[in-house]
Amino acid sequence: MTDWRSELQAKSIHLIPGVGPERAARLAEMGIHDVFDLLFYFPFRYETTIDKWNHDGTPEVDAVFVVDGEVTVRMRGRKSTVSTWVKSGEERAKALFFNQPYLRHQLQKGAQLRLKGKYDENSQTILVSRYEMIKKELTSPTIIPVYHANAYFGQLTLRKIIQESVHLFLSELGEDIPSSLRDRFRLVTLQKAVHDMHFPGDREALRQARRRLVFEEFLRFQLEVQGFRKHREKFRQPSLSIDQLTAHAKAFLKTLPFSLTQGQRAALSDMLADIASELPMHRLLHGEVGAGKTLVVFAAAAALTKMGYQTAMMVPTSVLAWQHAESAKKWLEPLGIRVGFISGLLTAQERSQLFSEIRRGTMDVIIGTQVLTREDLAIPHLRLIVIDEQHRFGVVARKLLRLKGEAADVLQMTATPIPRTYALTIYGDVAVSALHELPPGRIPVKTNLLDPGDEAKAIRFVRHELARGKQAFVIAPRIDPPEQDEDIDFSAKTLFTRLEEEWAGFSLGLVHGNMPESERMRIMDDFARGEVKVLVATTIIEVGVNVPNANVILIYGGDRFGLATLHQLRGRVGRSQDQAYCVVIAKPETEYGRARLAAFLQSDDGFYLAEQDLRLRGPGEAFGERQSGIPVFQVGDVIRDMRAMQTARQVVQEWLNAEDFWLLPEYAPLRQVVTQLDDWHADA
Repeated sequence: MTDWRSELQAKSIHLIPGVGPERAARLAEMGIHDVFDLLFYFPFRYETTIDKWNHDGTPEVDAVFVVDGEVTVRMRGRKSTVSTWVKSGEERAKALFFNQPYLRHQLQKGAQLRLKGKYDENSQTILVSRYEMIKKELTSPTIIPVYHANAYFGQLTLRKIIQESVHLFLSELGEDIPSSLRDRFRLVTLQKAVHDMHFPGDREALRQARRRLVFEEFLRFQLEVQGFRKHREKFRQPSLSIDQLTAHAKAFLKTLPFSLTQGQRAALSDMLADIASELPMHRLLHGEVGAGKTLVVFAAAAALTKMGYQTAMMVPTSVLAWQHAESAKKWLEPLGIRVGFISGLLTAQERSQLFSEIRRGTMDVIIGTQVLTREDLAIPHLRLIVIDEQHRFGVVARKLLRLKGEAADVLQMTATPIPRTYALTIYGDVAVSALHELPPGRIPVKTNLLDPGDEAKAIRFVRHELARGKQAFVIAPRIDPPEQDEDIDFSAKTLFTRLEEEWAGFSLGLVHGNMPESERMRIMDDFARGEVKVLVATTIIEVGVNVPNANVILIYGGDRFGLATLHQLRGRVGRSQDQAYCVVIAKPETEYGRARLAAFLQSDDGFYLAEQDLRLRGPGEAFGERQSGIPVFQVGDVIRDMRAMQTARQVVQEWLNAEDFWLLPEYAPLRQVVTQLDDWHADA
């Protein structure tokens, strides 16, 4: 890490005017702990103001827009609906506010407002979805940054705090990209990029700022990926007999009541060949939902156990780790292979006893969450490290796990099918195994789309399946009801309350990310054992949850999810030989939303859907909602910005093979990314 970064991280957030202990605590809840965090806390989208309703005098019907205006009459209204007239330039319109009667006393004549909403041309009315009070003396930007915030901060307050940090500390930002590279690709400086991300003068300034930050982010990622490959080539491990490994794996497979698919056999064969080599394995295993990736891992772990080695599998959530551990115990413990489950839910005594068994080498397969990275956990005979959904872990967590086995074989897994060119670009030159086939006997899930007005049909259908003894998932796009009124409330808490009445007589459970982990685990266990018949959840159950008796998944607000997430959610059902159903309740309002759902309804092939996701998302627009990629980056999106990732990969390949990169001072800040790998045993 370069000096300027360390210095900014050492500066207290209390140095910002207006940030006292209370605000500092609230900012910390958002992951902002110091000045560096604040400077690099970028907007997730932008809005544009208009000075007229549109070019002709009125905006397009139903167009969502932002306008700055002045209240021209005192707020009026009764009960939950209040209204006022606002003026912007020479134009006037009536602003309607719902369920905010207190505004009658707050918004007086002359108040300056920034309104967001929908405009009805016939009635000259703005249906306000959000508003801000603005000061007359402030110059209103035409491009307005919108930040992720908590309930404590309004956008205007957060924007003011960030504005102060930029004013005071922007000049202290250093420059890590050599001037020769900036000139080659016409990149703006880091100081200008950070300034324009927060306060862009126009669209082009924002585009260039984002372009610079994305490229540097990808450049650092590729330095880790490809630098790691060079670093790993230094290590050697005892070679193993491929014949013995294969024989032990086959002995395990003979105990299964089914046969592996051709893809599973090929992936296992490739893994065993890598494990037998003295060069540490570095492989990515990805593929279709339900294709049996973990079973391939268990076969390799069984073979290694018989040869005296241990396996560690790190999983992003306790729910998923518990599911994997239960499956491992089912298949491995009858063979005398001991399986340990580690999570933050263990008591100190339970953890101490389990760690002791692992240190003594009497625990063969260890499955757990990030607790596996604890310094007091030693795994003396570790040969295979499996990182499930590796993009969900921070770099430090992956590095700490590597310290457990200096030359251990590493398998990264993801349940998201990845197009080959995409996988090679993101994961470097890592060996890739893909599982396309589903186990025999699986019946394709029937998928249907319903308008929210037809929800009663879905409710009746689920009730019928519950009466047959089946179970169901209900997926919500958010946890809490929206702060502003929306036509439909698809929050998990609201759906849980409402569906308890609809499905009276059947037990429902609710799980989401804001609940204590122990409570989530208890409810998931009850659902897995059939005591809970319907699980209402957010996408926290997107990956890995396996309940074969659940044959229906009801997804509310399906247009708010990406294709990969929809595919993962559908994969929670169809895990038995019974017909399974996926019902999506949505009314997409954008062309992209309609195209995404059309692709989802058309196919259940995860690889096809991954390709469609790439095609549909394309280059994207800086002024739209930021789409998430795999892995997750702060600014860049590896689908929208694939060309930048490919360019960064090419640049790093040139650097690592050139003397200048290893010798010249101008490369020192970025060279440090690679040289630190020697100390950290970093993961890609």
